[in-house]
Amino acid sequence: MAEDKQRRQKLWKSMQQRGIQKFMQQRPADFRRRARKGIPPEYRAEAWKAALHADAHAKPGLYQGLQRTENEFIHLIEIDIPRTFPEEPSFTKAQQMSLFRILKAYANLCPDVGYCQGMNFVAGLLLLVAQGGLFGERVQPETEEETFWMFFSLMECGQLNGFYRRQFPLLKRYLWAFDELIATFLPELNEHFCKENLQHAVYLHQWFLTLFISSLPLPMVLVIWDAIICGGLQELLPISLSVLQLLRSTLLEMKFEEIVSFFKTMRCREQEDTDFESIGRIAVSGSESIRIPDEVAEVLHRPLPLRTDDMMERTPQSPPRKITDSDEDFAASIPSPCSTGATSSEGGAWDYLRQFKRLNHGVLNWWTDTRENLQGWGSSLREEPSAMWT
Repeated sequence: MAEDKQRRQKLWKSMQQRGIQKFMQQRPADFRRRARKGIPPEYRAEAWKAALHADAHAKPGLYQGLQRTENEFIHLIEIDIPRTFPEEPSFTKAQQMSLFRILKAYANLCPDVGYCQGMNFVAGLLLLVAQGGLFGERVQPETEEETFWMFFSLMECGQLNGFYRRQFPLLKRYLWAFDELIATFLPELNEHFCKENLQHAVYLHQWFLTLFISSLPLPMVLVIWDAIICGGLQELLPISLSVLQLLRSTLLEMKFEEIVSFFKTMRCREQEDTDFESIGRIAVSGSESIRIPDEVAEVLHRPLPLRTDDMMERTPQSPPRKITDSDEDFAASIPSPCSTGATSSEGGAWDYLRQFKRLNHGVLNWWTDTRENLQGWGSSLREEPSAMWT
């Protein structure tokens, strides 16, 4: 593991010396592949800025101007700010005020989206990365503005805003797509969830709306975000399936209440001596062989509705509605999350895992079990051949 880390740092240092933005433009496939291996913390902010094209979207003076206007979402933002990273003592009042200004400015610039729960975690993680991975005593004004433009780029150009708009149009599509994929790649687990009457949305709302931040240990989340930021939002689907594959043996032994409790407390199972970064890399590596079918990808990439129902309450916890937007006529063919049509085999999606010892079944010790298997999995995490490091 230490050797891998040194090799990745050497690679990214070389890329920085040439210019990460320039490297991404000239060799986009290599950039994405290397990002999926995990970006060293000291290069992460620069790499994310390049992938999001944040500098191209930034408009000097606009961020400061957006602070002068109030909006209808301010009260909601004020409520959620203290709930962001509550376990981080370094997320001080100064950090919270910086996050408040970022979310307020975005709501002013993009009132059609405004603010919704989950956005605080996304912007908060970007703020953390922009500061080099540590919350400082105070946020430099230029770092705060840089974070805002990364957030804007991820939301508007990365399509993440579709997760938070009224009626959650893109979130619905991703939930539908996940139902399609889990039936194909994890049929046994899918059938078990159906037998226990567990809807996938019970855990996916948190996974998708916070991009795993509120559900998984932070070192694991950062590696997953490297893949999503540099590869596109669609990476969220195969990575989610890969995480479930790591948990498969444990989940198959649980009943409904145990499963729900387990998903709610996954992040609380952190242990200081566990290599969560490597676990994240395993999850990302496992997602590489999961191909999203063309017909599913086409639905995900359709333009979102321009008009939404203003009476729709802005909370994904509301009772689900059938999709009725005119541009989402695929809804008539959406199967129930507990469709019994999942009879296909797992295929080659998990071949990379079959060579390794499976996780033990213990619920309380699943992070420990994963850690103990990392040595056996290490060979799957090695970087490109040495020739690729020059």
